[in-house]
Amino acid sequence: MLPGPINSARWFLHFVFPALLSLSASAVVHADEAALPSQLEGVGIEERTGEQIPLSLRFRTHDDRAVRLSQLINARPTILSLNYSRCPLLCTLQLQGLVDVLREIDLVPGTDFDVVSVSIDPLETVEQSALAREKHLRAYGVAGAGEGWHFLTGTRENIRRIADAVGFRYEYLPEQREYAHAAVFMVITPDGRVSHYFYGVQYDPTSVRLALVESSEGQLGSAFDQLLLFCFHYDAQAGRYGPVARNIMSAGGGLTVAVLALWLVPAWVRRRQRRSSDSLRIPSASSKEAAPAAAPHTLAPALVIPAISSWFPESASSVSDNVDWLFGFILAICVVFFLLIVGLLVYFVIRYRRTDERRVGSGPSHNTKLEVAWSVIPFLLLMLIFSYGAYGFVQMSSVPDNAYEIRVTAKMWSWSFRYPNGYIDNELHVPVDRPVRLVMNSDDVIHSLYVPAFRVKQDLIPGRYTKMWFEATQAGTFPLFCAEYCGQQHSDMITNAIVHRPGEFDRWLDEASNLLKTLTPAKAGEVLYSRRGCRQCHSIDGSRRVGPSFYNLFGSTQRMTTGENLVVDENYIRESILEPQAKVREGYRPVMPTYQGQLKDEELDALIEYIKTLK
Repeated sequence: MLPGPINSARWFLHFVFPALLSLSASAVVHADEAALPSQLEGVGIEERTGEQIPLSLRFRTHDDRAVRLSQLINARPTILSLNYSRCPLLCTLQLQGLVDVLREIDLVPGTDFDVVSVSIDPLETVEQSALAREKHLRAYGVAGAGEGWHFLTGTRENIRRIADAVGFRYEYLPEQREYAHAAVFMVITPDGRVSHYFYGVQYDPTSVRLALVESSEGQLGSAFDQLLLFCFHYDAQAGRYGPVARNIMSAGGGLTVAVLALWLVPAWVRRRQRRSSDSLRIPSASSKEAAPAAAPHTLAPALVIPAISSWFPESASSVSDNVDWLFGFILAICVVFFLLIVGLLVYFVIRYRRTDERRVGSGPSHNTKLEVAWSVIPFLLLMLIFSYGAYGFVQMSSVPDNAYEIRVTAKMWSWSFRYPNGYIDNELHVPVDRPVRLVMNSDDVIHSLYVPAFRVKQDLIPGRYTKMWFEATQAGTFPLFCAEYCGQQHSDMITNAIVHRPGEFDRWLDEASNLLKTLTPAKAGEVLYSRRGCRQCHSIDGSRRVGPSFYNLFGSTQRMTTGENLVVDENYIRESILEPQAKVREGYRPVMPTYQGQLKDEELDALIEYIKTLK
């Protein structure tokens, strides 16, 4: 150990100073030098990104061969570090950090890149260089890496020239017989230009790998690496790669367009093919009688944009054509103005491009006709959109007096539709060509009832009633969704809106209401299992869902969250349906809603009988 003052300086040089450099190289370069010890004056890093290093400089390798830098830095990116083997601590820590980060990346020295360590001590011998090389290659432990890791010694003049080229400022301390220097390594491109600086003694593997890929000029890396380099940019201050918001948004926008194209184009082709085949089919007499009359509308969407109607679900309500027309009209305006603006932009770029003889003149400062045009035309278009939209809104909000009323209850994650006679179903059944009014509420969270074919949507809010009406104009089965994210099983909250032909709706409602009279209890329970939303959470094949499976359930012994074991019998099933939070199975969350007041005793008995058969 050296005397106290010298020990303090050494401690500062080898611990505090490198830490400051690893936090911010620029802070060290531009800091007030009066605040540093006199030994550190002139020591630091002056980044020279893009600087060409002198490749003609000569050095000696660990096996005492004379080489030019151009022989080592030519075909691959290179990691360049400046150290010396007699360094008591810092150089060893830095090279060990380099070894650690190289282990973390899937690129190999000698194959994908090279490592060149130049000694800043002109008195360092070839033997010392060889020992340092052997030590760090042994720590690296990758076969063949020695072909790409070179330890060089050279003259004082050549060492200074390469250090100056990369901005590596160091000083010799005669009293300590050591060098004051920073902990840093540089990444060099194959043609010998400085591209990246990495400070400190610990390095981020991802940043080092991306720096090598970026510096390789297209020779290294995968398509994923190129995508990362497009979305991330090297931050010299932080010494790592950070996101570039503009590029990320561009990539996300391009990906969105590609995904939409891959989804929309096949759907559009299939719909065109299906419509063509339907038009060739000769309808029967019965189907002609049952077909509803076309809903009147002012203009078909296809008159606005010929293909717009092919992008939408089929039109099956009295308001859907008007909604489609308004959407098509707005889209047509956007397309027209987009083409107009881009066309003018291209024209102006070509027409007023810079030439050798630039002519400067006084352009017009005012044009009344043009200003009136660009103010009045958008105003008229917006007023037309507002008027047509307001008309449609009033039409969709004014419920006819003769509307058939159905109560709707939403809960995680099923629908319940109650008809005037008290019958409840998990599918929406309505008559064709008759206004239907839905009075809706939610038992738990906000849901949203959405039937794309009807072009209607309305939120269901806990603690209040919301209303919506529509008139189906086409018989058939149409998907019904929850359009508001309502929890883990939101995507399973799907059912159907079934539109019955004239005369069939009343017959269906009568048969469905008297289900227990026409079927055996077990068969009726199977139908109730599907209609009352049980299958959303409970399987019948033993697979695990939100709730326990019904398969082999009856008569089994199950453990509750309270720790007690209970036999699944008739009383347990009845209580679980009416008071689901009373006894909760271990391993399941208490999320099942109550069916108190929604199921008759006969329906409970039918469900129990059905569960008994699932063995």
